[in-house]
Amino acid sequence: GFIGMGLMGRPMSQALLKAGFPVTVWNRTRGKAAEALAAGAAWAGSPAEVAAASEVVIAMVTDAAASEAVICGPEGVLEGAGPGLCLIDMSSIPPEKSRAIAACARDKGVAMLDAPVTGNPKVAAQGKLGIMVGGPLETFDRCRPVFEAMAAKIVHVGEANGLGTTLKLINNLVMAVAIQASAEALVLAKKAGIDPEKVLEITSVGGARTGAMEVRGPWMIERNFAPHFSVNNMYKDLSTAMKLANECGAVLPTASLSLEMLRAARSRGNGEKDSCVIITVIEALSGL
Repeated sequence: GFIGMGLMGRPMSQALLKAGFPVTVWNRTRGKAAEALAAGAAWAGSPAEVAAASEVVIAMVTDAAASEAVICGPEGVLEGAGPGLCLIDMSSIPPEKSRAIAACARDKGVAMLDAPVTGNPKVAAQGKLGIMVGGPLETFDRCRPVFEAMAAKIVHVGEANGLGTTLKLINNLVMAVAIQASAEALVLAKKAGIDPEKVLEITSVGGARTGAMEVRGPWMIERNFAPHFSVNNMYKDLSTAMKLANECGAVLPTASLSLEMLRAARSRGNGEKDSCVIITVIEALSGL
């Protein structure tokens, strides 16, 4: 079962279909499931109906409120869950919310894994995501073939729920800081009279090589700010990472600055654009 036919859910469900899994889908808007249905997926009228038709149910929705609604709410997954159902929440939500939803699932006799992903829709379509998983090892082993259909890298973080979503925050902290560094480098090059394309060329080798520059560098130069991972989503994750740091007593100075740059992008009305739109903030501060 697959719940959530958004930007990532559509290609992820397609990867499962290509791997030969029978897939039943649900989304608030049926139209977004058109590709999956055309590829052979079955439609269910509610998350509960998805659960009733499935051995494994994946939720890939926008935020913690949506996860809680489709899993624990009326006509949610847990209402339709049969014996032995495995629930995988792949949404990017705060660790404490993952733990709360997992507890709700356990009360219904359902084992849950929190398994957020790293990668973009193109990577998802190729079945090459990175997946980080928190939850019981036995459940993880049962679901491994499902993960293998979608991922190039699978990391079981530990047996406690919430560890997968915690690692996702740490991963996105790295990405946010790397995107900001890439944007600053491109702006400095332009101010110094160097073609920003030359920055892409030289950082494709050596120690400065980053996925942020390789993927988003061209987008920043082309002014392509289509939302692969929006400012709002990055702001949400980095805010949660800062909350986690406060709880753990960790000091995150560069992440703090990245959060402020994302806040500035939001204040300029760019919350729905890709997080690399922060280059426009840096340009404005630099007089470009």
